[in-house]
Amino acid sequence: MEPRVPIQPPRRARARRLWVSIWAGVGVMAVLSIILPLALTPGVSPRALAVTRTATPTLPPTPSPTPTPTFYPPVWLSAPTAHIDASVISVGETADGAMDAPEGPNDDPIWSTTFWWEYGAKPGQVGNTVIAGHLDRKDGSPAVFWWLNLLRVGDSVYVRTSQGTTLHYIVTDVETYLNPSTGPNDPVLQRIFGPATTANLNLITCAGDWTGKEYTKKLVVYTTLAS
Repeated sequence: MEPRVPIQPPRRARARRLWVSIWAGVGVMAVLSIILPLALTPGVSPRALAVTRTATPTLPPTPSPTPTPTFYPPVWLSAPTAHIDASVISVGETADGAMDAPEGPNDDPIWSTTFWWEYGAKPGQVGNTVIAGHLDRKDGSPAVFWWLNLLRVGDSVYVRTSQGTTLHYIVTDVETYLNPSTGPNDPVLQRIFGPATTANLNLITCAGDWTGKEYTKKLVVYTTLAS
């Protein structure tokens, strides 16, 4: 029996298979050309390259804190209309909780000195700065606030601080009260010494009738820091 001769495929079929083989080879080479360098690069993988790196956002600079203003004790008080041109010393409270007002002999300089309530606001600070002064001496002669009642709304009062700055205040009200007797929550005391929303200066002295021990009233001049 004669051996069978393989049937040769038509030329067109052979050509088609040839082109398929060529394109398949090209595809394999293309894949290898991507994968092989990645495989040979230490620490690099296709998955790692697929991760999109997000840039770290640039944060705005943190603003510097606003410095807290510094306020200084008063050292001098001037009110031309009331003939006041006097030094100021700080005082605390007496044993019964009242604002202290030192006294001395008639010739003591204390009668020409004014007193700043050191537990209140400092000049220029929001709140009530309180300065008191004697009306008269023990012999009845004028003391530093003898003419305080001459001040009127719109008049000027000046305070010099220990830093050397002079602050200008404007009189906003003048009031005379019976001596407060209902304790620290008394509305009058709260208006003079209590909290406030503006920078105030309140001047206090005695008024009314002398009882042999004290005067029956208080004169208060309210002022506010000029803008």
